[in-house]
Amino acid sequence: MKCIQIKGRPLMLLALLLVSCTPALERGSWTSETYDALSALLQDKSNRGGYAVFDCDNTSIVHDITHNLTIYMVENLRFADAPEHSFLDGLPDGDAYLERFGMSVRAAGDSLRDEYRSLKALDMPLDSLWQTDLYKDWRARFLAFYEALGDVYDYDTLCIWEPSLLSGYSDQEKQDLGRESTLYWLSQGRSWEEEWVSPDGRFRGVCEKGLIVTDDMKSLYKALPKAGITPYVCSASAEWLVELLVCDREIGFGLDPERVFGVRLDEPDYVQPFREGKVACIDRFIAPLYDGKQPVLVAGDSNGDVAMLTAYPEMKVGLILDLDRGGAIDSLADRRDGRYYAQPVVKMI
Repeated sequence: MKCIQIKGRPLMLLALLLVSCTPALERGSWTSETYDALSALLQDKSNRGGYAVFDCDNTSIVHDITHNLTIYMVENLRFADAPEHSFLDGLPDGDAYLERFGMSVRAAGDSLRDEYRSLKALDMPLDSLWQTDLYKDWRARFLAFYEALGDVYDYDTLCIWEPSLLSGYSDQEKQDLGRESTLYWLSQGRSWEEEWVSPDGRFRGVCEKGLIVTDDMKSLYKALPKAGITPYVCSASAEWLVELLVCDREIGFGLDPERVFGVRLDEPDYVQPFREGKVACIDRFIAPLYDGKQPVLVAGDSNGDVAMLTAYPEMKVGLILDLDRGGAIDSLADRRDGRYYAQPVVKMI
């Protein structure tokens, strides 16, 4: 190898090359403590050959990709036409009583289905349909139903129910609709909340709109492989939908699909990544690829991520996207013990 001379200083270029190859994390909007911790993690050679695990919704991205798909389907009436499932697929015990509706889950689902059929029968342009009382009532009732299900079902059940709303679509149709929704929400360039109220004021609900992939997360996902640390995603959203975003090199992070674990409705023996299921997923599918080693970095935002944030004593950094949710996740965010670092999330409106 020839030594390159620069004004008599052959080591200068080598030094510059070494600096340029150092895995750098862009300063961005990270807090000083979080930035220093992540930078130290990236520079620590003992972490080479290790891996990191991220939640997706409200961690890797701003807002929830499945929730946004549901809202997109509501606003564009894109459920499978005249759904026979009454919006109940994935829900056990249709006789459970919804206080907010004064009827059973099954009866509320049937009423939503019938009203949806009436809307479709109008055969009007969407911008005209949105102005009708029938549509305003239906969307508010749907959102109220969405929120009321949380009163009678646990988190795991709801994580199965929401992707089940695509019943009636082929796999390719799901992919096409998911990409259409994702690109639409990303194109808005902001995130916001919106309240839907029925014309008679009886039903109301709040939906979160918009998807954002921040420069901070893009920088972190890019820096990790350069430091010899492989990033993975473990999400309670539908796996195929998460892959549409995080595996895309232009709008996401360019992850390989085999590094994404999410909800799979068609695999009964699969460990669904809900709460403790995220730990089981890591232990079963990821850790064996690294001789049983624990992740060096775990990132999450909610109480659903607490299990994987606390399961690994050898974890170097627990990154918490702090949304002031309350509960155990806030307790972790407040520790400031050299392992957990809270990054405030500012909504982009």
